[in-house]
Amino acid sequence: MSTTILDVEPEAQDVAPTIEPNSDATSDWDEQSVASSTQSLTESILEHVYENGRRYHRMSKEQYQLPTDETEQDRLDMVHHLHLELLKGNITLTKFDEDPANVIDCGCGTGIWALDFGDIHKGSQVIGLDLAPIQPGWTAPNVKFELDDLEKKWMYPENYFNFVHSRHLVMSIRNWPRYLRQIYKHTAPGGCIELVEHTNDRGFCDDDSIADDSSFPVYWAAVRKCYEKLGMNSGLRAADYICLVEEAGFEDVKVYPFKIPLGPWASNPKMRRLGAICAEIARTGIEAYAFSMLTNVGGHPVEDARKLVNDAIGTLTDPRQHAYYFEYFITARKPESDSA
Repeated sequence: MSTTILDVEPEAQDVAPTIEPNSDATSDWDEQSVASSTQSLTESILEHVYENGRRYHRMSKEQYQLPTDETEQDRLDMVHHLHLELLKGNITLTKFDEDPANVIDCGCGTGIWALDFGDIHKGSQVIGLDLAPIQPGWTAPNVKFELDDLEKKWMYPENYFNFVHSRHLVMSIRNWPRYLRQIYKHTAPGGCIELVEHTNDRGFCDDDSIADDSSFPVYWAAVRKCYEKLGMNSGLRAADYICLVEEAGFEDVKVYPFKIPLGPWASNPKMRRLGAICAEIARTGIEAYAFSMLTNVGGHPVEDARKLVNDAIGTLTDPRQHAYYFEYFITARKPESDSA
């Protein structure tokens, strides 16, 4: 069984080992929003709860505390845009000789990835699966959306999917070994999977510009405690995903770590643009990931939670603080010989 950790996918992005900060601390980046909009399914008001100015789907809130309002939908679409920038317009690092017949997008969110994949691979039948009904009411002939809990027993046939895509579920999945065993069970022999996850913590820094007691590390320490109370491990790294994927039975595991600035502080124009997109995502993402967690799980007063969130967001607008994080693209394949 082989495992490869690659610095970068050759056809995807040229990333320097160190991101050089911009010497001009007064950023001239145009901070116009790069978010896109999406039309959501018609939903009953009874299916939602409202807290502190955010809307949550009742069922999904019980699972992972994230909002489902238009602000969050725009953020999810911006994440998709960030990945397109990373991969030079590609939506996956997995290469196909022909369109995979049956595809599932686990935790599809707004459905933007599933729709893009179906548009590119017209010979594929694509299922987008999520707990919250925030997908568009219209869809392509070869794409459909279904509502279900990924951590419960899947109702699909075994050995069925030729490609499984799973993105940004580290703050949603409680039992990763079980989740990946289930993916393995329903992946066809020779079929491929691609997990896309990111580091969730205080952020990395190469020049000591982020102090341990500064707002961003303090914010993440509080958030992480809340997720741990719910049985979620928000601190998974590349080595952890490798072990999980291999233990599930997959082979030919490859990990592509991408280094992304948290804000437009880098001197390299491409990295600066990625950082600016990331800052837009984080402006609402910092609140989305934390506010319900801090108040409902962590017991923080609303005023204290608001201060933690606002102070952390302030880090992203300070070009003197050079934080970054990693996006991991993990690809693997189910052995051809395994049909059990």
